[in-house]
Amino acid sequence: KRLLIEEGTTFANYFVTNSVCCPSRASILRGQYVHNHGVKSNSAGFRRFYRLGNESSTIATWLTTAGYLTGYMGKYLNGYPGDNNKTHVPPGWGEWHVAVGATGYKQFDYSLNENGKIIKYGHRDVDYLTDVIARKATTFIRDAIEKEKPFFLHVSPFAPHEPATPAPRHRGLFRGAKAPRTASFNEKNVGSKPAYIRSLPLLGRKEVEEIDRLYRRRLESLQAVDDLLEDIIATLEQAGALHRTYIVFTSDNGYHLGQHRLMQGKQTAYEEDIHVPLVIRGPGVPARGSVEHLTVETDLAPTFA
Repeated sequence: KRLLIEEGTTFANYFVTNSVCCPSRASILRGQYVHNHGVKSNSAGFRRFYRLGNESSTIATWLTTAGYLTGYMGKYLNGYPGDNNKTHVPPGWGEWHVAVGATGYKQFDYSLNENGKIIKYGHRDVDYLTDVIARKATTFIRDAIEKEKPFFLHVSPFAPHEPATPAPRHRGLFRGAKAPRTASFNEKNVGSKPAYIRSLPLLGRKEVEEIDRLYRRRLESLQAVDDLLEDIIATLEQAGALHRTYIVFTSDNGYHLGQHRLMQGKQTAYEEDIHVPLVIRGPGVPARGSVEHLTVETDLAPTFA
């Protein structure tokens, strides 16, 4: 809030057109709707994106051609890197530090493809993935500024994805916190809803407690993302580049936590799953601004370009 919302503009009606991560990520990379880039599910994921040749034309290849240094760090597309080339680095990315397989979700005991070399990380506090991404991001920024080159950096932490593992320093910060009891939380009257919702029983005490436990872990896991953001902005400021850098903060999908009698999840057309944050800070962007126009994830790549 302090570093982005109060210093930039919030897009109040920003949506993803497919409330699943991999299709959204493909749209962010190429600026296409899901039915045009062809990655319609997580299970198809990286394999389909790769086989369709989608990596040959992304925001990375466009900006590399325009003389930018480019970097990608964190989570890429589900199923990456596949079975064929374990050290595959997609075209256009000059710095590539991306989790291999599904290991990154745990935040510990994972492997990263670091510019074509597989590096394993353990379970020490210093190995916590969001913090590792933060260190690599700030190093990339400092190097790019020292080289006096324009740069594009895509930072993609796993948090707060389940299991929503917090950094050790943040465990227990939100004792007693509960998932927001919105008007649709464990909805009593679902008579106007689709049949699959009408067939659901009300959530019981144990289900609600489970949702609240996950909500607390999600809050805890996001504290390291706050730290990451603070590190990036401090690095830009110290290097004298903050005033000429655009920072775009968003997500690939939303998440429901007890709304419409549903346990935690996504993949619905409900507001909780498709309405996500978008905040932009940068030169010429009004501080504490708000834009009401409808915007979607396919707007990002052409805007960057």
